[in-house]
Amino acid sequence: MISKNFFESLESIAFERKLEIEDVMKKVETAMGVACRHTNPPHTGEIILELNDEKKQIRVFEIKRVVEEVDPEGPRGQILLEEALELRHNAKIGMEIKSEVTMQSFGRKAASNFKQNLLNGLKDLERERAYTHFSERIGEVITGRVLTSQSGFVTFGVGQNVEAHMPLNEGLPGEDFFVGQEKKLYITKVEKTGKGPKVYVSRKNKEIVKRLFEMTIPEIKDGTIEIMGLARDPGSRTKIGVASRNSNVDPKGACVGPGGLRIRSINESLNNEKIDIFTWRENPVELICEALLPAKVVSVIMNDEKERRATVIVSDDQFSLAIGKQGQNARLAAYAINWHIDIKKLSEATEEGIKFKVNV
Repeated sequence: MISKNFFESLESIAFERKLEIEDVMKKVETAMGVACRHTNPPHTGEIILELNDEKKQIRVFEIKRVVEEVDPEGPRGQILLEEALELRHNAKIGMEIKSEVTMQSFGRKAASNFKQNLLNGLKDLERERAYTHFSERIGEVITGRVLTSQSGFVTFGVGQNVEAHMPLNEGLPGEDFFVGQEKKLYITKVEKTGKGPKVYVSRKNKEIVKRLFEMTIPEIKDGTIEIMGLARDPGSRTKIGVASRNSNVDPKGACVGPGGLRIRSINESLNNEKIDIFTWRENPVELICEALLPAKVVSVIMNDEKERRATVIVSDDQFSLAIGKQGQNARLAAYAINWHIDIKKLSEATEEGIKFKVNV
């Protein structure tokens, strides 16, 4: 029988490493089976553990099975009747002979073997737990602490004794990484390896914005507000359309938060990336106008609703604002709502004889 102190030590290990005690005991049983083959004389049978949780006892037994003929491909512990009769006078074919293994039979080699195999088994359990943890979080945002930044990669500590390596081109343009700095990371993929899970992360994937909104804004998390559309130039600007399922809740106001507190925390998580929030409308004319904010629209001409094509007329002084720097505002608006938008100055529309009416 193994001492009560050993049982309690295993419970402590399971708790500290966040492992199931049943899984730890399986690794103990495996390590004990290997170690028993290095005793003098060696135990050749199948080794099993019997646990008594109440008394905190572990007993180790060797099982031998009496067979008519030993099958080399069969289970461990097969013995012929002649050998079995030396152990039990009443042995017969098909009988299992069970005998307790005492620790006195363990020499230095067997004890060392047991310890090494158990430690390896516990590491395997930790790797498996870490893989399960991160594979279940694919598509979620985690916090990573910068460990190193070199050779085109940033290495993050992400918990569970796991490191994530991110190519710099998956970070935000112009972003710096300092050792010890914490960053929000979007998990794109997780692979299982012999050294533990390989976690792939990104900061430029547009889904990180959506997840940060869900994490920061309770009304989105509980479904009161829904994200309807999103377009992003990583590190520069995002446009996001939101709709409320409750007429008493202003979706844009809820996302901005009191004094801009909520949206500011998201900005800071993304290296102060600018985020435009607009209210989603069912009416396509109103939707297009909202998406083009902060520019003010004079008229929206629906060219083809099925193909989602429209011409937008803005006053001349609003044209550069509607288009945005390098066309960013118009481009992000079009991607966010999935419409093809042609923006024209009021003077151009008049010169070209485009017929329109002020419908905004």
